[in-house]
Amino acid sequence: MVALIGFGLVAQPADARRRYYQSEREEPQAAEDAQSRAPVGPLYGVVSLADQHVTFYDAKGVWARSRVSTGQQGYATPAGVFSILEKNRYHRSNIYSGAPMPFMQRLTWTGVALHLGVVPNYPASHGCVRLPGAFAQRLFGVTDLGQRIVIAPQDVPPVDIAHAKLPAPKLLALPDKGDDKTTARDTAPGVEPVALSAAKADEPKPELVAPGEYAEALKAAAVQKGRAAAQAKKAAAALAGKKQAELRQADRDVAVAEAEVKRVSRELEAATRAAEKVDADEATSKAVDLRVNAVEARLADAETKAGAARDVRTAVERELLLAQEAIRAAAAEGDEAVRMAKDAASRATPISILISRKTSRLYVRQGTTPLFDVPVTIKDADRPLGTHLFIATRTGENKASLNWVGITPPAAVEVKYRRHSSRRGRTVEPLEPEQAAKPFPETAAAALDRIEIPEDVEDRIGERLYVGSTLILSDVASNDGKFPMDFQILARTVVRD
Repeated sequence: MVALIGFGLVAQPADARRRYYQSEREEPQAAEDAQSRAPVGPLYGVVSLADQHVTFYDAKGVWARSRVSTGQQGYATPAGVFSILEKNRYHRSNIYSGAPMPFMQRLTWTGVALHLGVVPNYPASHGCVRLPGAFAQRLFGVTDLGQRIVIAPQDVPPVDIAHAKLPAPKLLALPDKGDDKTTARDTAPGVEPVALSAAKADEPKPELVAPGEYAEALKAAAVQKGRAAAQAKKAAAALAGKKQAELRQADRDVAVAEAEVKRVSRELEAATRAAEKVDADEATSKAVDLRVNAVEARLADAETKAGAARDVRTAVERELLLAQEAIRAAAAEGDEAVRMAKDAASRATPISILISRKTSRLYVRQGTTPLFDVPVTIKDADRPLGTHLFIATRTGENKASLNWVGITPPAAVEVKYRRHSSRRGRTVEPLEPEQAAKPFPETAAAALDRIEIPEDVEDRIGERLYVGSTLILSDVASNDGKFPMDFQILARTVVRD
């Protein structure tokens, strides 16, 4: 006897149970019903274990349906909320002797994936979700990492939902592309100006944009800022090289001028000593004095030239320092551009939010990167929430709103199984449940009513929230492993003798 807790098999019509476990000798159903249009907005799928089919949805509704084959007895495909973790066109199984798994899209790091395979009208895999060939190939070409896949005991169509507790985008000012004050002309004379921003001080403030638009603008601003910084650094480096050459020449000129001052100073000392020793007529004394005066004039001229050479060297040193400062400023702008580019890259992936009743915390991830987690208040915390997945499928009527759909897998019910053998092999089929299916622990709207998120946390979420983002409410915590992954909520399976 098996009980599924969290998600479970509910009472099914008899014909549905027969379809679920029909023999492989029976004629398979028609090929997949795949539409020809490209997906609009985020793509997400719901696998029905009872019906052995998958339905993929986009912002317009049903995108495509296909038959599937899930795990056979003893290799049950886990129910839960998953995301696509990895894609590999030519994957081979790491568990089952290298068995080929073409067009593999991994759902867990423990061996569950969507992939091309044999699809009879009953569960036949070792836990994976097999897809028909054409559908597997087409699906592989349109899905992205992080897109959600729900595996449920029965078909669970998404429903449009509007609720005040669903997070909303926060409008943001367009990012700066640079700083007009930081130009090569301002920091180093002789360098052509390279503005790091096209904005002007007298221009009006930029309009507010949604987080998705902000991420795109931030990426463009990072590229422009990085290009301008590189140009400024190149110009400043060229100037610094020129000034270093000029400084070397100025050093040589100063050395020559100071050497001339020393030489003339020695000559003046010699002339002065000679004049002191002269004891001759008046004409001879005048000649000596004239010679001393001439040497003194030459010394004054040499000192003037030496002072001018030193002034030139000082000016060149100052210009070199300014050029070097310009290099550092441009390098800092380049570092800022790299930071902006990394921030833009992180914002390029829709966020995932998980609110767990088990931990009473709210968790936010950008792809597989944890951003933050905070305590959250859940009313009547002893009462189950159920599991509810909400997906932002398109922008609302204005930039500060999103349209959401909700998926609430069914509640648990205990099902007994009967095993018997026949000429066609071992067969497993469910008996009629001893009691009616349990009601859902909570509707999606009622579960949202019980959540209280602090305003500052709503703002932090809103800054990164756009189409493709998801919110999960669950009684359990994410089933994280040793590898980075998005939130994963598993139905817990209890096996009893």
